[in-house]
Amino acid sequence: MRSAPTRPAAAVRRLLGPVLVLGMLTAALALLHRTFRGYDWSDLGRDLLGLGPGTALAALLATAASYVAMTGYDTLALRYVGHPLPYRRYGLASFVATAFGNNLGASAVVGAALRARVYSSWQVPRSAVARIVGLNTVTLALGAAVLAGAGVLHDPATAARALRLPPTVVVALGAVLLAGVLGYLVWALVGRAVGRGRWRLERPSPRLALTQVALSTLEWLSMAAVLHVLLPADDRMAFLPFAAAFAVATVAGLVSNVPGGLGVFETALVVLLGGTTSPADLAVALVAYRLVYFVLPLLLAAALLVRHEIRTGAAAAPLPTTATPDVHAPVAGAAGLRVPAMRAPSAAEQTRPAGAGTTAGRLPTVLTPSVLALVVAGAGTFVAVRGDLPGSRGLDVPAMATSLVGWSALLLGLGLHRRLRTAWAATLSLLAGTAVLAVTHGDVVLGAVTAALALLLVPARAVFSRGTRSRRPRDLVRPAVAAALVVGAVAWQELAGSVDAPVLTTALSAAPLADRLAAVAGVAGVVLAGTWVLRRRRPDGASADDDELARVEDLVARSGRCAAQLAFTGDKRFFFAPCGAAFLMYQVEGRSWVVMGDPVGDPAAVPGLLRSFLAEVDRHAGRPVLYSVLDDHADLYRASGLAVTKFGEEAVVPLQGYTLSGKARTNLRTCRNKSQRLGMTVEVVAPEDVDPLVPELRAVSDAWLAERRGGEKRFSLGAFDDDYVRRSPVAVVRQEGRVIAFATLWVGGDGEEVQVDLMRRLPDGPSTVMTYLFVESLLWAQEQGFSAFNLGTAPLSGLRTGAGAPAWERLGHLVWTHGGPLYNFQGLRAFKQGFGPQWRPCYVAAPRGLVLPGAMVDVATLVGGGVRGVVRG
Repeated sequence: MRSAPTRPAAAVRRLLGPVLVLGMLTAALALLHRTFRGYDWSDLGRDLLGLGPGTALAALLATAASYVAMTGYDTLALRYVGHPLPYRRYGLASFVATAFGNNLGASAVVGAALRARVYSSWQVPRSAVARIVGLNTVTLALGAAVLAGAGVLHDPATAARALRLPPTVVVALGAVLLAGVLGYLVWALVGRAVGRGRWRLERPSPRLALTQVALSTLEWLSMAAVLHVLLPADDRMAFLPFAAAFAVATVAGLVSNVPGGLGVFETALVVLLGGTTSPADLAVALVAYRLVYFVLPLLLAAALLVRHEIRTGAAAAPLPTTATPDVHAPVAGAAGLRVPAMRAPSAAEQTRPAGAGTTAGRLPTVLTPSVLALVVAGAGTFVAVRGDLPGSRGLDVPAMATSLVGWSALLLGLGLHRRLRTAWAATLSLLAGTAVLAVTHGDVVLGAVTAALALLLVPARAVFSRGTRSRRPRDLVRPAVAAALVVGAVAWQELAGSVDAPVLTTALSAAPLADRLAAVAGVAGVVLAGTWVLRRRRPDGASADDDELARVEDLVARSGRCAAQLAFTGDKRFFFAPCGAAFLMYQVEGRSWVVMGDPVGDPAAVPGLLRSFLAEVDRHAGRPVLYSVLDDHADLYRASGLAVTKFGEEAVVPLQGYTLSGKARTNLRTCRNKSQRLGMTVEVVAPEDVDPLVPELRAVSDAWLAERRGGEKRFSLGAFDDDYVRRSPVAVVRQEGRVIAFATLWVGGDGEEVQVDLMRRLPDGPSTVMTYLFVESLLWAQEQGFSAFNLGTAPLSGLRTGAGAPAWERLGHLVWTHGGPLYNFQGLRAFKQGFGPQWRPCYVAAPRGLVLPGAMVDVATLVGGGVRGVVRG
């Protein structure tokens, strides 16, 4: 049996997202540190109080105006989709979605998830929710365009200095933005609907479009006013140019996907303001803005969401599993979307009244992961830059050590956002240790805060269910090396270093080279440990043991699907139903848990099997991909939250009454007669008689592979392995006693179907040999009483191209049409069509959204035997 190969490229892909986010944060924080290096952060509390009650009240009023205007977005959207609701309902949905989306990053996804969560309790259709989210996005963009465009055109010289662009470019940019808004209004006045089918976008009414522009502009102005009033009146720039700069910085923070745009927004604003405000005043205003516009609304939104969950009764209104995003699984960066797990309600749940029972248990799943992640990451950012704990006066800890703790907290926040068990344990240990250290040094406030956060994490342990404990000693090498680097860096600064400063200050300043190298080593250790905590751990056991294979053997022997024989290729893992009556064969590639074919076994056990498998995939933070499935269980896959997408067709020849006579079979008869005149014969050898032929068969296989200059394909079809070849009947073509071609035949356990698997031929054999082999194998199956002969799949065959076709199918058809130089898609279908088959569709079931392209890359890597196999073809 072959074990699954290791692929370093998969590890690189898994780390790319966190590394990019971390790099963006590092660059942003480095610039912020240079800008604010002269500010004494110990004076922050006094400076915040120095803003005065009048300024604080003005900022709070502007914040309230902004969030109220945001609820107006939903007013317009509900009118647009024709589904009116009382303001007390959609106002809650809008406020909660906006507050959480602003703070957690990926605001469009988070906002959509929370809107779906709240709206679903009022029976708003999922299609309407999607249109509401879309119109809200358009409305938000309109205001940004008006604000930025009008601001730069109002004072191009000042805007040009702030944006570091020539005045002509600034004027052109402003004109383009305003022209876009004007074009939208013209389309609403005289335009027609855009798109077709389910992608059709109806134009809004002129009145609605004008209201969108006015309301969004007001909302952006009020949001900018929050920060503007917090700046000193003496040296702040005029409001309109400031609002334009604010809009650009806010958009930069939104598209960065960093939670709350933390660091990115501040960095962009520092650059755009161009020194018009002193660093000390700007630092105080930015912190106050975060508190007023982000933290306070988030706390209020969390309280309102708790109240909503309690009143509606989460147990009586479970999340829809077909289309609405799952708020219980916040999206981690660009990692994609997660499939909600299915669970049949218990008898107690079926009789439980609304609002009873499990609401309290659900609240941590709604609030804990991302809220705690935001708190931990925010505190980590402060500590990493400052090199000191907030409020700490009695702790005598080296600044580098404290700064590295901050960087660790920043990475742990990302792990909490992904609901990783290792991140939960590490964060709990970090908070508990800090609390003990603070209390023993007399810092009661810091000890109480960190202890409270730790106590919040303890009851939420079940929420952080992703990831598994490592059982291999070699997996401990990375954290050991990371610990050595961190400890070594701290020890150097404590014992031999010439400066006692945070990591960023040491690395970017004129400190001695040894000190800077120590700082870099410390950061490298933290990053190394962070990648160990954040990594997605593969399940144990790359191949099956003897007990599993015995259970598989029994279930396959009773299966009607010939492709169940792929269970014996040696490159599969197995997942059994809780009752043991069915199994899935799969392998892990990158983030994808790729299942080969439909479940094998008792159909009654399939729902429980699928639920258990999806839960296991989610526990490992993976994505499920069911490859080459038929439509037998398509409804179940859709009910489980998976999108079922066609990827090709399978050719099945009905054998009852099949004959080579008639005009349609002329080519087959001609090929058969020609092959027989050339002295070729075909014999189907029973499995027990195959062993003596194995050396000859291997010689044919090796010659075929050498001529192709490629390796064996895997996973979705058999490869030449002595034990595997001996399992099935083999159709052998001889010419003058020499084996020149062969094919292994899968036989269904119910005796109904035969399918061709492994096919090999000598490169110098007659050109008709494979057609002759198929014809004789087909006639043999008919003589043996089988009802169908399966010729296998024609990839990308039969995909739709019309207006209502999914984008994946249209792309697949484009490859089918023009991808001949890479793979002969059309020739393969034409060859199989010559046997007169019936075509049945094959599908891929994967999570909804933009997951499928990446999942299919993982599938191709598995089938090709690695990235090199995909490239070679």
